[in-house]
Amino acid sequence: MQRNKYLSRGRLYEKQEPTKEAKKIYIFCEGNTTEYDYFIYFREMSSNLDIIPLKNIENQSDPNKLQKHAELKFCGNETQNAECTLLNGDEVWFAIDTDEWNKGKHSKIQELKDFCLSECAKNPEIKWQVAQSNPSFEIWFYYHFYNQKCDEIFVKTFPHFKGFINKSINNGGGFNTKKYSVELETAILNTENNFELNPENNQPTLYSTEVYLLGKVIFSFVKEKLEQAKKKMEEQSQLPD
Repeated sequence: MQRNKYLSRGRLYEKQEPTKEAKKIYIFCEGNTTEYDYFIYFREMSSNLDIIPLKNIENQSDPNKLQKHAELKFCGNETQNAECTLLNGDEVWFAIDTDEWNKGKHSKIQELKDFCLSECAKNPEIKWQVAQSNPSFEIWFYYHFYNQKCDEIFVKTFPHFKGFINKSINNGGGFNTKKYSVELETAILNTENNFELNPENNQPTLYSTEVYLLGKVIFSFVKEKLEQAKKKMEEQSQLPD
C-alpha cells in the first residue's frame, strides 16, 4: 500500500496564542473553487494570521458584485446587519481575473480599484486591495514552477488558458494545492521578476499577476511553517511505497 505523501496538518501545526501583530485577511474570490482552495491551505499555519477566503454569491463574479458582497459583509444594509467588523491591521483583498471586466473607458476592474482606494482613505489602518491576474488566477500557479513568462505561441495551441496551465505543470496533472502551495516563496519571486504594468491603464500586462503582493503578506506569517512542511514532504517522498 502506498503511503500518504500529503501533510497531516493537525499534527504539523501546533496552536499558539496570537500576538498584537495578529490580523485577519478577507479574500473575496471571483471563482468558487480554484482561488478558495488555494488560500484555505494557509489558513491554520499561523496563530497570528486568520485567512478567510470567501466564495462569490450565487456565481456573481462581476467585480461590482464582489464589491457589493464586501459592503454587505462589513457594513450591512437597510435590511441586514453587518456580519463582521474590521479592526486596524486587517486586510480586504479581491482576487479577480482580467476577462471581460476590463472593457470600456471606466472598466469594472478600475471601479473596484477606485473603491479600494476610497476605503483606504477612510481608514489607512485597514488595507483594501485588488489582486488582478491577467488573464486568470491560474497564471499564479504557473509561477510556482517557472521563472519566465509563458511562451505565447505554445499557449495559443490550447483552446483555453487553463488547458495550457494544466499541461505545463505537474506533468499534465494540474496544480495540486496540498502538494505545491508550499512553493509560495518561489511563486512570489518568479511572479515579481516577471511582473509588468500596462502604462495605459496601470493594470497587469498579459501573463502578469498582482497575487504576489497578497502572497508576500501571507508568507511573512507562514514562512517557518512552510519550511517545516517542505521538509516533511521531502522526508515522506523518500519513504518506500
